[in-house]
Amino acid sequence: MRRDLRLYWWGQTASAFGSVCTAVAMPVVAIVHFGASPGEMGIIAAAASVPAIVLGLPAGALADRIRRPRRTLMALDTIAALGVGMLALGVWTHLAAIGWLICLGTLQGVLSILAGSLYFVHLRQLVDSQRIGPVRARLQAGQYGAALLGRVLAGPLIVAFGTSAALAVDVVSYLLSATALLCMRAPDSMPARARGAGTGTFREAAAGLRFFTGHAFHRSLLVFIVVPAAAAAGLSALTGPFLLRVIHLPTGWYGLAFVLSGVMGLAGSAVSARVLAPDRDPRRTTVLAFAAGTTCYVLLPVASGPLPLATACAAVGIGVPVFFGAIANVALISVFAVDVAEDEMGRITAALQVITAGTAMIGALAGGALGDWLGVRPAMWALCAISLTAAGLAGPAALRSARTLHEADRTDAAVGLPR
Repeated sequence: MRRDLRLYWWGQTASAFGSVCTAVAMPVVAIVHFGASPGEMGIIAAAASVPAIVLGLPAGALADRIRRPRRTLMALDTIAALGVGMLALGVWTHLAAIGWLICLGTLQGVLSILAGSLYFVHLRQLVDSQRIGPVRARLQAGQYGAALLGRVLAGPLIVAFGTSAALAVDVVSYLLSATALLCMRAPDSMPARARGAGTGTFREAAAGLRFFTGHAFHRSLLVFIVVPAAAAAGLSALTGPFLLRVIHLPTGWYGLAFVLSGVMGLAGSAVSARVLAPDRDPRRTTVLAFAAGTTCYVLLPVASGPLPLATACAAVGIGVPVFFGAIANVALISVFAVDVAEDEMGRITAALQVITAGTAMIGALAGGALGDWLGVRPAMWALCAISLTAAGLAGPAALRSARTLHEADRTDAAVGLPR
C-alpha cells in the first residue's frame, strides 16, 4: 500500500502542477489575447460549474456502483489531456477564440465531477478510514507544493514560450497521473452492491442531498460550504481583471501573485495534520476554518498603491484564505469519514460538488455582472460583505450543533456503540 500511496501522491502532484499552468494561462489568453470583459470572465468561470449541476447527483450514485474506479480515473485523465491539448494547438495556430475556453471549461467540469466522485472511493481502496485524514493531508500538501512551483514557473514560461507551452505542460501532467494509476498494484475492484427494492440511481442521488439537511450541524455546515464557494468563485472571476487592469500587473508577473497561496496551502496542510488529532473534533475545526477563510477574503480588494506594494498585498489576499481553506478541506473529509457510510461516500461527495458547483456558477456570474456594473474593486467588496454576513449568522448555530454531535460520539465510544 505504501508504494501505491507514493504513486498516487506523485500522480496527483504532477496533475496539480499542470493544472496550475493551465489556470494561469487561461485568464492571460482570455484577457490579453481576446480582450475578455469581466462579464465574459464570469461566463468562462461559470462554464465549468454547469456539468456538475446537471450531472453531479447521477455521477455520485454511479460512482458508488463502479467496480473499477482506478481504471475509470485513468480514462478521465486521458480525456482531459486530449481536451487541453486541443486548446494548446488552437492557441498555437491562432484558431482559438473565447468559445474554445468555454468549451474547455465545460469539458473540465464534466471530468471533474466524475473524478471527484471517485476520488475518495479510490482512496478508500488504499487506506482505511482511520488514516484517511492524515493521508489526505499529505496528498493535499503535495498538490499545494506543486501548485506553488507551477505559479513560480508559469509566468516566465508563458513569456518565454507562449501560453500554448503552459497548456502543453498540463497535457503531460495528465498523462503522468494516468501512468501512476496504471502502475499501482493494489486490486482495482470494488465489491458489487446489490440494488435494494425501490432504489435507483436518481433516488440514491437525491439521498446525497438529504445528508446535508438531515441534522442541524450539516444544515449549518452547508452555509459554510456554499458561502465561501460563491464568494471565492466571484472573486476568482474578478482576480484576473483586478491584477492585470486595476493594479496593472505585468503579464510575466501574473503567476507570482499566486505564489504565496502555494506556501499557505502547504502550511495549512501541515497544520491540519496537527489540528485533527484523534481527540479533536473535526466538525468544530471545519466550521472555524471556513469562517476564518471567509473573513480573510477582504484582504484582496485592499491591494493598492505602488506596483510592488499592490502586488504584495494582492498575494496576501489570495494566499491567506488558502491557508484556512486547506485546513477546512482536510477537516471536512474527516467529518465525512465519521458521518458517512462507506457505500454512500460517492453520492455524498457528488452532492457536495453539485452544491459547490451551483453556488460557484452563481458567484462567478454575479461577480462578473457586478464587475461590469460597479467596477472590479467595488464588486469584490460587495462579495466580501455578503459572505461575511452569512457566515456571521450561521456560525453560532454550527458550533452548538457540532458540540452536541461530539458529545454524542464520546458517549457512543464509552459504551462501545458504533456510529
